Amino acid sequence: MDIFLGLMIPLLGTTLGAACVFLMKNQMSVQVQRMLTGFAAGVMVAASIWSLLIPAIEQSEGLGKFAFFPAAVGFCVGILFLLLLDEITPHLHQNSVESEGPQSNLKDTTKLLLAVTLHNIPEGMAVGVVYAGALSQNEQITAAGALALSLGIAI
Repeated sequence: MDIFLGLMIPLLGTTLGAACVFLMKNQMSVQVQRMLTGFAAGVMVAASIWSLLIPAIEQSEGLGKFAFFPAAVGFCVGILFLLLLDEITPHLHQNSVESEGPQSNLKDTTKLLLAVTLHNIPEGMAVGVVYAGALSQNEQITAAGALALSLGIAI
């Protein structure tokens, strides 16, 4: 049950974030938007490094000086996966007039929904992987680390 609650934390954060957008859409200055975007980016980078990359490297310590290699390969494959999804999914970025990806007859709101989904795939995968590691009682992945990642993504 604790794992289910931990998995719901990012959902709650996303829901509250969306509610803030609806409540404050005409009141937030561009400067505040940039500051909040930068804050969110910093939290995501920190969560990725401390809750995903460093534990992955620690799990590969048996490889000696090449302990970084599995994490680096996984990181690069993840980048390629997202680039592929970015190319094959028609989507629209905020404040953008032209859509990206293949041409389609989808509505702009549907394209925006696809862009948000594309953004959330790695977050969901990260939370799922960390909780799976904690559930398998891996010594390098703790329940506290999984909770910290969930909170970081929720923020």
